[in-house]
Amino acid sequence: MSKVILSLCDYSGRWSDPYREAGYEVHQVDIKLGFDVRLFPKLDKQVHGILMAPPCTEFAVSGAKHWKGKAKDTPEKLTNNIAIVDACLRAAVIYDPEWWVLENPVGRLKKWIGNKVYAFHPHEFAGWLPVGEQEQEQYTKYTCLWGRFNEPEKKELPPVLGSKMWAMYGGKSERTKEMRSQTPRGFARAFFEANK
Repeated sequence: MSKVILSLCDYSGRWSDPYREAGYEVHQVDIKLGFDVRLFPKLDKQVHGILMAPPCTEFAVSGAKHWKGKAKDTPEKLTNNIAIVDACLRAAVIYDPEWWVLENPVGRLKKWIGNKVYAFHPHEFAGWLPVGEQEQEQYTKYTCLWGRFNEPEKKELPPVLGSKMWAMYGGKSERTKEMRSQTPRGFARAFFEANK
């Protein structure tokens, strides 16, 4: 019987890809795939691990200049995003997996769930990729992790692309948000190797 992985708020499937490729039973839960994490019914299975990547729009420091206005003008957006984070964390309590991890960019999420336990930039794991694919992940994007997991081994390469996500995918369109939110493949591979 294969091990079960829950991958919450995971539209692209990038973070869970190494588990799927290794034969794990992956349940990819995302509103864009028709599954709202807040309403996802309990699986009658032992869950081995949980990957969580809740939306960051209301939390990321990149949007800090808008926080004050958002809190006053659209408080329901913040409340809704906190509810999504709560639903992810509830899964960790319900299933009590061997490991669990929640990812979000640096920002104000710590106000509600405490300090991160780990942080990284994509370029620190670019060396996990084949030579022809490494450069695309040689960029900086400070990302925080909360949870209970084994720290992945770094295979760092220089950040020759700088802040690629800001430079290439600035803006508010749904497409740019999706591109910015994709888990770096090198990090996904390293995380899998440390948390099988």
